[in-house]
Amino acid sequence: MTQDTSSKLSPLSLIQELLGARFSELAGWRIPEAYSDTASEKNAAENALVLVDDTPNGKLTVEGNDAGYVLKTVLKVHATGIGEGEAIPEGMVYRLRSDHYFISTSPGSESDIRKRLAEGSGPRFVTVTDMTHGWSEIRVLGAASPELMAKVCGLDLGDFPSGTARQTSVAKTNQLVVRTLVGEMHAFSLLGARSLAAYLWEVLMEAGEEWGMIPAGNKAVRELVAKGE
Repeated sequence: MTQDTSSKLSPLSLIQELLGARFSELAGWRIPEAYSDTASEKNAAENALVLVDDTPNGKLTVEGNDAGYVLKTVLKVHATGIGEGEAIPEGMVYRLRSDHYFISTSPGSESDIRKRLAEGSGPRFVTVTDMTHGWSEIRVLGAASPELMAKVCGLDLGDFPSGTARQTSVAKTNQLVVRTLVGEMHAFSLLGARSLAAYLWEVLMEAGEEWGMIPAGNKAVRELVAKGE
């Protein structure tokens, strides 16, 4: 298949082509709409496991002694504990350290938020970095996702509730792991260097074989999210 060079490509695009993905466009990104039929992908998530490429999501880091003040002023984010997240209209803000935050946004929203934070920081000591193209984002979604994560990382999942984030090693790679829920289904988003994305995807697919893990496209995820709302 010939790649559309006018679109932004995930580091997993070649793997996705080999898996037979059918593609669509999302905020300028070329993403898998589906691999097989959507009903099968949804059923796999609800009863076992699927793997999803969420790389188009916006990813910003905010660092500096005044990071909390600027986020409160610009985005109305209140003080949270380390690892905890808070919802904003465009996504979520997670506090990783006292002076280090991570912002996850819907695809395409990161540029506006970065501009607002830059304008609102003034002379304060804050650095905002757009990691959207530097990091991949792979989501483990489904009923068996806690069991899979226990195989590939050392996190204490009993001390890792939904809506929080942890920096840890996953399959010997450094990842920021965000735990969420899609309806009642567990989900873990793994964010790390895009150069490691293909390796991590293959490790996760192999680790998920005992649950029959399959890849899922954007259409199945949209329908699962809508069902869970």
